[in-house]
Amino acid sequence: MTHGPCGTLNPTNVCIKKNGHCKNNYPRHFVPNTTIGNDCFPIYKRSDDGRTVKIRGHDLDNRWVVPYNSYLLAMFDCQINVEICSTIKAVKYLYKYIYKSHDRVAFNLVSEQPNQQIDGIQRFQSARWIAPPEAMWRIYGFIINEVHPAVYSLHLHLENQHQVTFRAHENLNNVISSDLSAKSMLTEFFSTNQVIIGRIVTANPSEGERYYLRILLNPIRGPLSFDDLKTVNGVLATTFREAATMHGLLERDDSVEESLQEASLYQMPSNLRKLFATILVYCNPTNSRYLWEHFEQDMSCDFQLTEVSQSNVRMEVLRSISMILESMGRDINSFQLLDRNIHFDEDEFLSREIDDELAVFIPEEDITASTLLNREQQIVYNLVLEKVFSNQSAAFFIDGPGGIGKTFLYKALLATIRSRHLIALATASSGIAASILPGGRTTHSQFKIPLDNNKNSICSVSKQSGLTKLLQITKLIIWDEDPMSRKEAIEVLDRMLKDVNDSELSFGGKVVIFGGDFCQILPVVPKGTRQQQIDASLVSSYLWPTLTKIRLTENMRARLDPDFSNYILELGNGMPPITIDEYVKIPTAMLIPYQNDTASLDQLLDAVFNDISKYSVNISSMMNRAILTPKNSYVHEINNLLIQRFPGDIK
Repeated sequence: MTHGPCGTLNPTNVCIKKNGHCKNNYPRHFVPNTTIGNDCFPIYKRSDDGRTVKIRGHDLDNRWVVPYNSYLLAMFDCQINVEICSTIKAVKYLYKYIYKSHDRVAFNLVSEQPNQQIDGIQRFQSARWIAPPEAMWRIYGFIINEVHPAVYSLHLHLENQHQVTFRAHENLNNVISSDLSAKSMLTEFFSTNQVIIGRIVTANPSEGERYYLRILLNPIRGPLSFDDLKTVNGVLATTFREAATMHGLLERDDSVEESLQEASLYQMPSNLRKLFATILVYCNPTNSRYLWEHFEQDMSCDFQLTEVSQSNVRMEVLRSISMILESMGRDINSFQLLDRNIHFDEDEFLSREIDDELAVFIPEEDITASTLLNREQQIVYNLVLEKVFSNQSAAFFIDGPGGIGKTFLYKALLATIRSRHLIALATASSGIAASILPGGRTTHSQFKIPLDNNKNSICSVSKQSGLTKLLQITKLIIWDEDPMSRKEAIEVLDRMLKDVNDSELSFGGKVVIFGGDFCQILPVVPKGTRQQQIDASLVSSYLWPTLTKIRLTENMRARLDPDFSNYILELGNGMPPITIDEYVKIPTAMLIPYQNDTASLDQLLDAVFNDISKYSVNISSMMNRAILTPKNSYVHEINNLLIQRFPGDIK
């Protein structure tokens, strides 16, 4: 088979691209031998033997020959190109269609009635099409597909640290003593001493010993036990990390050591300890003990000035490093810095979370904020504190647009409760919103909520941890910007609080405040009133009916301009005539008519800043005025115009 002449030989051919070259890359180059090129596709042998064939008036040589199979050509009597498939990459297109599952059909039902309000949620249907033969095959339970040899995921865990599931009513002593509870896929793998063909679940270096266990399982075939994995040339290593090092599976820590060496020349001991802890957690050094012994003196200089005993100095340094590691969710003993485990006062570590919350600074303006609340805020303030101080369970959702004073209310509640040496947790869905609240943290960070949520997700909180002790004595939990989160995240928090507080009440019997503005969330819900949209968004969550919904309406930012405040509320609710056919109508009073660039911009500056020469008389008024523009070039242009209006000489 020969590819038709194209390119300079036949520039009008259909396979010519815009650049004048053949889209199939003909003619090819002469090649002495067949090799495998990029992407695992073959580069066939093409000899320069001088033989040619005349096609459409042109002499073509071996560079124009298309790979073919003469048997297939004769059998099917048609053009069939042939390429060698050397790896799965070359046939991924074929596998894509075999394993992509059923055809998916998305359809909707539309009424013939004119001007009917369309409910995009209710009318949407999703289905998969199954032909009668496949339906019969599935009904009889025949095998759909299979893999040979079988591939399993080997779940990794350290010795005696595998997961055990049991029913809530079962006796824990019976569960612990059961032979079934002592078994796992990994232990059965050891007991059968068979090589499982397949892949092992990958582990992250931050997982410590579990990661090194995973490294050892790859090269060592048929291990009999955990100790068998740690035995190298008849020597039993103390850790999986040490065994991996003895096998030569880990690299040296030269760059890490150089980093600590450089930092020790100018960093304070406290900063050096933070760097050391960060390296332990994120850089995965192969020999942590060597680094500890090499830089112990540099990290302990400050304690040597206050402690007489060298053993006390070492324990204080280790205590400081341990506290840093604890804040990163790691245990100092997992790094084997000493021959023995390092033990501190357990109550000290369990109470650290509580001490950190009690140490949150309370601004003076937040303490006096309770005296400045408006009528609506005061009602919510009193209702929440009544539940808190009477130890009653309650959950609130505070709804209101921006500027309504939700954050001001949160700060007043936090200050009142914290000033009485009680625990109040301030959280938000985003880091920016959390930074506004005193002592604020994101909900994922505070409650260990997984990023990927589903109905079976759980928070990574141990009942023996300091966080559990903190949550047990917490009086109030605030979750700002709640509409930004999925309902599964709230349900995960509910299950965790019930567990750590041993209570079946909603949120473990705690007082919880959710807040946010649904106007700031793009609604994928039917049209209707604001409350109908909110209910449609969260009605599927079993927690929504248990919340006390409170609607704040008085806009504190625009309280001196009630017309604008009402306009914002009506805009958020999508009310006519403000919103017509999904378009927003801006009042004429808010617009500056366009004349020309210079005159209109001068009129805008006058409307916003009035007489800018008198800015020093009322600085607060000037600070609360701004012009927002979409581009930096406009910012520079407007700033230059304003600077020219400032009184005095430019310096």
